[in-house]
Amino acid sequence: MHPVAGYHHAAIAGGMLIVAGQVARDPQGNWVGAGDAGAQAAQVYRNIGLILAEAGAGPDNVVKITTIMIDRADGPAITAARRAFFGEHRPPHTGFIVNGLGSPEVRVEVEVVAWLGDG
Repeated sequence: MHPVAGYHHAAIAGGMLIVAGQVARDPQGNWVGAGDAGAQAAQVYRNIGLILAEAGAGPDNVVKITTIMIDRADGPAITAARRAFFGEHRPPHTGFIVNGLGSPEVRVEVEVVAWLGDG
């Protein structure tokens, strides 16, 4: 994962893994999918997959998704990436459309919460 300043990509609280909003940066910190929300969403979910794996979890552990996007028209492409990542697993999902995100390159940001168990 690319390093970020001022916070961690994820934290564990009890049996929960809280994943910070992920954007379309590759492991070296380069932007992926300029102007293409579907390509960005695919990278976002690759990043989420890496974070889940580091915690010993996978997509089926996710119990909540929040998606933030800047353009309603990007919804179908972002949804396709989400469904490709989760397969038949359908955790609760909330979506927001906003005027902008942290950088002008960012069309979509996704955060998740995963259940790791009681141990």
